Amino acid sequence: MRTTTRFGVIGLVAVLAVGLLSAGAVAGGSGGADGVTQVGSIDASLEDEHVELDGLELSADGLPSYEIDERTYDLDSAGIQSDGVTVDLNDRTYEICSVDISLENVSVTVSDVSINGDE
Repeated sequence: MRTTTRFGVIGLVAVLAVGLLSAGAVAGGSGGADGVTQVGSIDASLEDEHVELDGLELSADGLPSYEIDERTYDLDSAGIQSDGVTVDLNDRTYEICSVDISLENVSVTVSDVSINGDE
């Protein structure tokens, strides 16, 4: 169950990152006098989807060493809501009014994944 929660959090972070980058691209060059670009709300929903990660190798200091041959994780329902977020990206500040992300019936299959901590 703890591993399923970890992948749920990773999924939420991925959806949030894609949403924030998309909002930043839409906001483009409409910066205000104080250098802050106001962006509207982000509503993202992912339902009845299956994601596959195959042949992924990740190495960095401080990571544990871990191998996954094949495993599937299911996320029945999860969500995150925020009244506002400030993001600094490429020397520009974006203020996003509200963020609402929901995941329903999402599964992730991980195959041939290697995580290596440098020693």
